[in-house]
Amino acid sequence: MSRPVNASGPRTRQAILDAALSLFADKGYFGTTLRDVASAVGVRESALYNYFPGKEALFEAILAAESGGRSELVTAMIEDPSFDVRARLEEFAEFVLDRFVQPRQEQLFRVLMADGIRLAREGRINLLERLGNGYPRMVALMSRLVSTGKLRSADPDLLVTQFLGPLLFWRQLYATGSKKALIRNRHAFAKAHVDQFLLGAGSTASADSRARRARIA
Repeated sequence: MSRPVNASGPRTRQAILDAALSLFADKGYFGTTLRDVASAVGVRESALYNYFPGKEALFEAILAAESGGRSELVTAMIEDPSFDVRARLEEFAEFVLDRFVQPRQEQLFRVLMADGIRLAREGRINLLERLGNGYPRMVALMSRLVSTGKLRSADPDLLVTQFLGPLLFWRQLYATGSKKALIRNRHAFAKAHVDQFLLGAGSTASADSRARRARIA
């Protein structure tokens, strides 16, 4: 066996990534061998090393490929001091939940749930970063919101935990096939979640403004 018929280098590389993600989701990271991946793609095991030096590098490539998009959105919020906090946090929450329901993200989550703790303990991946959807950037964002008075003074790490926790719990419920209303309508959940988050973390000025608007209404 060699490369699949009519497959270019980039196509073969993508075929390897696709096959590996599927196998990792079904058999676990530790239960999958490079021979399994090669067999699924239709190449010799030795041919995989033309693309990846080993299974760990292959897994890192999968993680990197699935992390695009979210960083740009968080960076835009960090760099723009004038944005509407509620609107942008809702946008981010909806973006996260929309990604969670994508088939490849579902497969990746199954891998992380099965073997993520062991991978993290062995120092192979940063599990908090992978599950937390860009954790370090979120810490930077919360720090910026606190420093500009858009959120109450609080530990940015704690704020990130409070914000991401319900989203990750939603992901777990979705992965189990839950039929709860909050799972069926993820966009309504995102809005309700941000409302609840800001009730506790929103600045006093924001709370006073909401109270004034309520009295006027």
